[in-house]
Amino acid sequence: MLSKLSASGASGKRAASYIAAQKVKLSFAAQPTGARWTPRGMLIGPKEIQINAKQEAATREAEDAWSLSLVAHEAKHYEQGLLTALSVYGELEAWQLQARVLRDLGAPSTNKAMLAIEKLKLSHDPKVLREAARLMKLFDPKYRIDLLPLNPLGSGIKLP
Repeated sequence: MLSKLSASGASGKRAASYIAAQKVKLSFAAQPTGARWTPRGMLIGPKEIQINAKQEAATREAEDAWSLSLVAHEAKHYEQGLLTALSVYGELEAWQLQARVLRDLGAPSTNKAMLAIEKLKLSHDPKVLREAARLMKLFDPKYRIDLLPLNPLGSGIKLP
């Protein structure tokens, strides 16, 4: 699976290298999301990406571009660290990475909200981050992006 991710372009290669270097464990569990990082892995290790159990076969066989892109997305959160991962800014960065990986795997998203997220400038600008959050909710109305601050807590970025 990591070899296919690594061969999917610069973004996939970086994600695969990070996962291998950090010895990030991939596991499968029933959950309401496609994949997630664990707070335990962020704080005390070992790092673990839990993938929805329904996607286990496709992920293990590296057949599903969406599953591979989710792995890259969650690895980005570990790379960001806890405070950035728990912000709209961190999610925007991870969603954009996921979109690049999908494109590099030859399976670009056709979802209008995802395409618009991919085109946003990665910025700490509250206007950009509010638009990113709006688009994420449009992509998935159940997504609780509204629970996260726009920018990483403690970042010193002044909000209007």
